[in-house]
Amino acid sequence: MRISSLLFFTVCCGLVAAQPASDAFDKAPSAIEDALRTRVQAFYQAHVDGKFRRADDYVAEDSKDAFFAAEKARYKSCDVISVKFEENFTKATVLTACKTEMFFHGEKFPATLPLGSRWKVENGDWFWYYVVSNHMDSPFGSMNAGPESEHGHAPIPPDMNKIAQQILSKVTMDRKEVTIEQDQSSQQEVHLKNDMMGAIQVSTDPTGQPGLTVRAEKAQVNPGEEIKIIIEFNFDDPEINCRPCLINPGVKPPMTVNIHTSPIQRDFPIKINFAHHAQ
Repeated sequence: MRISSLLFFTVCCGLVAAQPASDAFDKAPSAIEDALRTRVQAFYQAHVDGKFRRADDYVAEDSKDAFFAAEKARYKSCDVISVKFEENFTKATVLTACKTEMFFHGEKFPATLPLGSRWKVENGDWFWYYVVSNHMDSPFGSMNAGPESEHGHAPIPPDMNKIAQQILSKVTMDRKEVTIEQDQSSQQEVHLKNDMMGAIQVSTDPTGQPGLTVRAEKAQVNPGEEIKIIIEFNFDDPEINCRPCLINPGVKPPMTVNIHTSPIQRDFPIKINFAHHAQ
């Protein structure tokens, strides 16, 4: 399986954490939010630079042991996606998207991780602090972060590949291969299901073959919804210039068309085989 990119939560795809409508009435003054975002960005920039001692400057005193014990990871870049304030703007939950690389099924690919973190005001500044938890908050709901979080480690994902597989497993397709008759009109379908808590977008590659189309039943797949991916060959397509070529001699070689899903940016390849109706 080729995965061009695994994107859990990204700014470029416009995915943001859902917040209750009442939050609109609890919006923080811009100066407070700007100060928090500046501190969060500096904290994660230290992870980008591999300067973890510098990151410790942004950790609350009562959480320094937890931060020291936590697994540290370097990222390529980090961006704050959303901020939710609590307790009269003295505490906040921040969702940050950090770009990195992962391995899945033996393949290395770019990924963007959702990193949930807690922040509080101490002596007039914002500081990262540790909350004991066995899950990681995300726009798609709670994601288990592994047993490490139950033993005093900070809520930085201890096993990024495990988190990746949790997300990847929530979008599935029931078939990877179909066979189409090349000497008459025919149609096949596969089913794609979205078990995530948020909607996904589905698109397909052009086939480059006259008469052959691959299309999603609908572009947006809502949570818990299943749609058809329709693979159709129209033998009567006027763009087919040589129908005898499709009948004789021999069977056309198989081809692969990718089904794209976002925001996770996972590709589902479908192998299309060709056959003669007479066979």
